[in-house]
Amino acid sequence: METPTYIVLSRELALSRQMDVVANNLANTNTPGFKAEGMVFSEYLIKAEKPVKLSYVQDLASYRDMSEGNVQKTGNALDVAIQGKGYFVVQTSDGPRYTRNGRFELNGAGELVTGSGFRVLAGGAPIILNPEDGPVTIAADGTVSADRTQGGNTPVIYGKLDVVTFPDEAQLKPQGNTLFATTQPAAAANTADFKVQQGMIEGSNVESIREMTNMIWVQRNYQSAQKFLEGEHERMRRAVNYIIPSS
Repeated sequence: METPTYIVLSRELALSRQMDVVANNLANTNTPGFKAEGMVFSEYLIKAEKPVKLSYVQDLASYRDMSEGNVQKTGNALDVAIQGKGYFVVQTSDGPRYTRNGRFELNGAGELVTGSGFRVLAGGAPIILNPEDGPVTIAADGTVSADRTQGGNTPVIYGKLDVVTFPDEAQLKPQGNTLFATTQPAAAANTADFKVQQGMIEGSNVESIREMTNMIWVQRNYQSAQKFLEGEHERMRRAVNYIIPSS
């Protein structure tokens, strides 16, 4: 008698998880370098007492849309976007992490860091800029340089931003702050496959209209499932009252 309730509850649990994903996508519509998340559901069959199978909804897995977001111009000399394949490398307390979010800044020590304070790596080491040098230039291959204002105008090269690729981007695990982790070996990206754009930021690849549509769809389906549960509860109540009449 309770089987329909369990089946619908499995659907509601899946819809609840999907709503969390959609809401998180919408909340990060304006987060640079954010990659939209999606859900994978499957049918889970269970044998019943009779020669039939009951079909439940299984929240199988989630995935990330790793496609590029639109590039937005900021004019900030320390903002950079990768056009093509590759990820910037940053140092965290848990080891190197990877990101497409190129909104960088300088910390008190003159180091190039992310908005969360993680050091940006160049040649496997933090990159330090001298505030007394001239305007910073970041070339298409990631080389960071500046014209010295003292001792002549001899250009100084600070280093080349690490831009890496992986055999399988689907194995990148989100860590928060638009960072990814992986156990895969990172390989230096081929300069023919990417271009670093200074004064630009890669925006989120979330399609807000699509996510709003998904949110409405999830909400309506959840309400429909809830209405069924209420009807099923009333049916069971009437059945119990019929079998065991109240005195």
